[in-house]
Amino acid sequence: MTVALATGQGLGADTHEYLVFRGVTTTIVFSLMVGGIFVADAFLVLRGARGTGAVVVAGIVVLAGLIGEVIEPVTGGNAVSLAIGAGIIVAAALPGVLLLLPRGLRSTPPVTADPMPGVTPPPQP
Repeated sequence: MTVALATGQGLGADTHEYLVFRGVTTTIVFSLMVGGIFVADAFLVLRGARGTGAVVVAGIVVLAGLIGEVIEPVTGGNAVSLAIGAGIIVAAALPGVLLLLPRGLRSTPPVTADPMPGVTPPPQP
């Protein structure tokens, strides 16, 4: 697309070429936005945040992919294409699932029985 624009070979008055250019440009812009969300959320997750932006974006990708996976066999899609789509859906869902799982040790210490009831233990360092 860049070569076609730089050399003047295309993207003329043809409506089809214009719509293709517009679709590709929209896809590139949305991809850059999603990439920015993922990078920003990665830094936030490293600082202890939940990463809800990445979970929301991954959820949208998974939802759209599931709709496409249901439509594809009805319209005559082959098994290889369905397998590739399923792999993409799993790859998109994995970060969201991992971010939603509980993290590490719980913040509250486990409760243990007091060895000597009625006696206040000394403070712990």
